[in-house]
Formats: sequence, C-alpha cells, structure tokens
Amino acid sequence: MSALIILLIILILIIVIFAYVKIKLSKLFEAWFGSSSITEGLKMMKQQREALETEPKTPYGMDSLFMPQIARDFPNMNVEEMKKLAEEKLIDYLHSQKDKTYSEINLHKTVINQYSKNSSTCKLVFQTALGFKEHIKDASHFKEVRMNTEFIYIYDNSKLKAGEAISLNCPNCGAPIKGIGHKTCPYCHTGLIDLATKTWKFQRVSMLS
Repeated sequence: MSALIILLIILILIIVIFAYVKIKLSKLFEAWFGSSSITEGLKMMKQQREALETEPKTPYGMDSLFMPQIARDFPNMNVEEMKKLAEEKLIDYLHSQKDKTYSEINLHKTVINQYSKNSSTCKLVFQTALGFKEHIKDASHFKEVRMNTEFIYIYDNSKLKAGEAISLNCPNCGAPIKGIGHKTCPYCHTGLIDLATKTWKFQRVSMLS
C-alpha cells in the first residue's frame, strides 16, 4: 500500500471523526440551548458564565450555630462591630492590590462562617457577599463573589510554637492575659470590658468563587 493511499485513508478518517463530533456537539447544544449551531451554543455558554459571575452570591452563614459559643467565650464582644471591622479590612484589602483595581464595591451581607479554638488561640472567620467592578489593565467587568476575613485571638502565648507569639496584654498594667472570657485583669483587677474587640488580630482575606 503506497504512502499516498495511507495518507488518504487517514484524511478520510479525520473527516469522518470531525463530522461525527460536530453532529454530537450540535445535538448536545440543541438539547442545552435550543440551537444546533456550535457557534451560537458557545456564545450562549459565555453569556451564561458571565451571568453567573454577575449574580449576587449567598454567604455561608453559621451565626445560629456559633453565636451561643462566642457569647460564652467573649460575653462583651459586639459581633456586629466585628462584622463592620471585617468589612473595613476587606475593602482595605481590595484597595491594596497592585495588579488590579476595584470600583463600585457593594457589600451585600456579612455572616459568621467559622469559629474554632484550641489550647492557645481562637479563630473567627466572617464571610461577605459582595459585588464590584474589577479593572485589569484596559479591561473591566462586574463580578459577584464571596470573601472570607479571618481574625485570630491569642490568649496563651506560652502554648504557641516558637516565633508565633503575639502579645495580648491588659490595657492598664500591660500584664499578659491568659484564658478567654476574663472580665477583670488578674493582676491589677482592671475591668476588661470590650477587650475582645480590641485584641482580635486581623490575619488575612481570601477571595472565594
């Protein structure tokens, strides 16, 4: 069999496979979008993706689960103020980006997403649903996303690993405060009202889908 015949057979097989794939894709697009045109189907897929990006997200809230535990551990904490602080940190994060800029930032809702503690720290994560206009070079588009803002409370530095200690002290005498839920300093007995909102340390912001 000559090389020309082999080449011809391969070419015919490619044409047949291409036609088969095109027919299958046309049927698939017709089932999904009501149009057998692959070009039209791809266009509609792009429109649907863009619509999803601009549709407001729902934050994953766990307020009802974590609020009772937070109230026991931090009876003087104003959670609504902490949510506002989380939103401020989130906006600061967006404005600090170097490779892109954001405008028309619209905060929809902020909820408690996570609360956990171990022998030395507590972690509190707020999740915010928001929309904004993202500008990258000469292009810009609207996006709706969820973003997490994380805070950490260190109440026993002695149990942290080397290099991880963060000071948590009485605002009056400077003595270290260990344990959560303290109402007075164990050394000078100064009242620690609202200490929690002053000693939570901002950790990071992360953008979700």
